[in-house]
Amino acid sequence: MGLVEQEVSAEASFVAPDRCVLVVVDVQNDYCHDEGTFGRAGVELIAIQHAVDRIVRFVDVARGARVPVVWLRTEHDGWTNSPAWLTRDVRTRAEICAAGSWGAEFFQVRPRPDECVITKHRYSAFVGSRLPVVLRTLGRPTLLVAGITTNVCVESTARDAFMRDYQVVLVEDCAAARTKSEHDGAVHNVRTYFGRVLDSAAVAARWAAASAA
Repeated sequence: MGLVEQEVSAEASFVAPDRCVLVVVDVQNDYCHDEGTFGRAGVELIAIQHAVDRIVRFVDVARGARVPVVWLRTEHDGWTNSPAWLTRDVRTRAEICAAGSWGAEFFQVRPRPDECVITKHRYSAFVGSRLPVVLRTLGRPTLLVAGITTNVCVESTARDAFMRDYQVVLVEDCAAARTKSEHDGAVHNVRTYFGRVLDSAAVAARWAAASAA
């Protein structure tokens, strides 16, 4: 077996469906809907909304491959908005994903009753949430990470997953940021330092091949 064939075989093993968990980050109205906080602030949402369309399709593929789907959502309120936290993000001063608000609701995705939904209060879902316990319970070593935005909550969660010895895959076409340069920078960081980068079609093909085998 040549070097290229060995790399393809290793990658296929890496994303075997019985090794994977799909983590979907912050597909919420305030980030994705035209009337949400980003939209009202003038953020161009075409790339984000296209990524959501691909997330919807990829989640169905994951379900068909029996890959667990874990949904992350951001919520903020007076109990978690520390003075340091409130100094973040000079481009969007408005409240975002306030607890119990329409803006915090999911955008065009619908978790199933048997899927895990985890609320987080910081960029990384490993900070102050039950995600670490859920992942230990699932006992799967590879985390496929998708969602919004690539360079903030997606990358932060991917970095922290790598630091906890998970094998990380960024599903590139199922993630987006406010600008292409921010998305591309996050993709570079993950690919270079924290894991692998694949698109949803490549992952789906490997899952289909595993099922056929």
